[in-house]
Amino acid sequence: MRTAVLAALAMIVMAPGAHPESSSPPAALTSRSQPRSEVAAQVSRERTLTIPAQTEAAAQLLSGIHTQVSHVGDPIRAQLLKPVYVNGRVALPQGTLLDGRITRIRSAGRLRRPAELSLCFERITLPDGQDQPIAAALTALDTPALLKVRLDGEGQLKGTRPSSWKGVAGGLVGLGALAAVQRHLAGAAAVGATLPLGGGAVLGYAFLWPRGGDVHLPPETRFRIRLHHPLTLRVTW
Repeated sequence: MRTAVLAALAMIVMAPGAHPESSSPPAALTSRSQPRSEVAAQVSRERTLTIPAQTEAAAQLLSGIHTQVSHVGDPIRAQLLKPVYVNGRVALPQGTLLDGRITRIRSAGRLRRPAELSLCFERITLPDGQDQPIAAALTALDTPALLKVRLDGEGQLKGTRPSSWKGVAGGLVGLGALAAVQRHLAGAAAVGATLPLGGGAVLGYAFLWPRGGDVHLPPETRFRIRLHHPLTLRVTW
């Protein structure tokens, strides 16, 4: 008798509909399945990094530039010397390539007018092959005095002036001394008049109206760039 009662109770417990609440999924399962889109969005955010505008980076040239041989539109290439971090994560690894072009050249001229050159960087290529357009300009050179180049506030490179007014004054004194020696050695009146004029004209042109300095950036020149706009990258490392 006791066995029959227990069997009946077991059948009642196992019968469909005995537990109405079992027809709906458990609360834990519902909370897990509901935010799938939010989880996907979070994962996507974790795989991208946005580098803010005005971020600076250290780089070095892989190709040389010279105002006597370079032209507007010539490509230039550089690479990052140090990683760029965003919130403690590497956004741009060391070795990231920077591609750009020369946008303006003015050759050096007389009256000590220095050469001028402008350039910009327009694309980066990461070590994993990912590339993105950018807008970046020069902000500093590591050794401007050694390169005899200066960088103005607008990112324009300018050659240095070759001589000071003290040098010009010294040149005038030298011209006078040369003319006196030539007059003494000439002997004939006609020759004595010609030599000072010819020599004086050549040296006077060189001393009083010298050419300005060129802009020459050899390979491995180190500098800094600044991003004009934010840059969002897919992070795969």
